[in-house]
Amino acid sequence: MGSLQFNLKETLDQLKITRNKLAVESKTRPATILDLVSGDTKRLELSTIVAMLDTLNQFAKEKGYREFTFHDILEYIPDNNE
Repeated sequence: MGSLQFNLKETLDQLKITRNKLAVESKTRPATILDLVSGDTKRLELSTIVAMLDTLNQFAKEKGYREFTFHDILEYIPDNNE
């Protein structure tokens, strides 16, 4: 069975923004951001992902960074043993 890799912490570090700043600017609950950073998320709304990506890309554009995608938040890692 594959697994999920949570990449949001690395993305926030790359952009040099805090979890709270992302939560406020994307209008996402701080607990949701914390769950994604710590890998404890059980459920995620698509609208939340879109809001977070829009906000991350706004910060990225201001800093001249590349565009961020879904994989910069969450990534599926297939099990190579199957």
